[in-house]
Amino acid sequence: MDTRLLRTFLVLARTGSFTATAAELHLVQSTVTGHVQALERRLGTRLFDRLPGGTRLTDAGRRVAGPARDLLDVQQRLLDAAGSGTALDGDVTVGATESVCAYRLPPVIAALAAREPGVRVHLAPVGTAAALSALSGPDSRLDIALVLDDDLPPDPPARRIGREPIEVVGAAGHPATDGPRSWAQLAGQPWFLLEEGCSYTDRFVRELTAGSSVRARITRFGSIEAVRSCVAAGLGLAVLPRVAVAAGLTDGSLRAVAAPPRPDVPLHLLTDQRRWPSPAVTAVASAITAAAADW
Repeated sequence: MDTRLLRTFLVLARTGSFTATAAELHLVQSTVTGHVQALERRLGTRLFDRLPGGTRLTDAGRRVAGPARDLLDVQQRLLDAAGSGTALDGDVTVGATESVCAYRLPPVIAALAAREPGVRVHLAPVGTAAALSALSGPDSRLDIALVLDDDLPPDPPARRIGREPIEVVGAAGHPATDGPRSWAQLAGQPWFLLEEGCSYTDRFVRELTAGSSVRARITRFGSIEAVRSCVAAGLGLAVLPRVAVAAGLTDGSLRAVAAPPRPDVPLHLLTDQRRWPSPAVTAVASAITAAAADW
């Protein structure tokens, strides 16, 4: 089995795009197509559905993904053993929430790339449920998951590496920012929040609505930028990680609301315990853990 075909297959499974796969692997798109077709002929089954917007794994493709990763792990383990003491090399896919991907990880990855240019880190913005599934599910595609949550299942085991402060914010000049407010006073405000499944947002909604006779006006978005833009325009209030609103608090376009304090959300690091952690994965996990201590 030509492991180049498996590597192309796994990158396409992650990106869902022939174009993105070709760019990542530094191949022409026809070569990516050829690799996928060759692997499908070798296995005697179709691995992808070709859709107008990209590709999607078939049932057979999902079944193949796990063993394909295992085989490449064994190959990498062999190469690492043969080249002990040489520079690190390998691809590492990290899944994390949008705020961690956008604000926390870029400087960590840049510093690691300067030290270990052979380690290639790929980021995948995912929520808690998607991260756990993509880490250890049947079609696992993550090497590391970073999850903002204080209520995780025991398997796979999670290691707490840091915390993320949370802020309640509104636009400068919004009436809710001019003094202390109780949840009862804030319940009737328009709220712009991240989509369901975000642990700190869901907990906030439960606290906001507990015992209140006022029906909360809540709009959910899948993007921090969409939430922040609506709040900055004065349309309502939001609950977001402090790192995502720090620039607005500094330049005065946003102000903190003196609401009941929000607890920091624990940041956990998880890896797939079924797989051997390559030196590249270990290096990325160590770099993130060290940086998270100062977040």
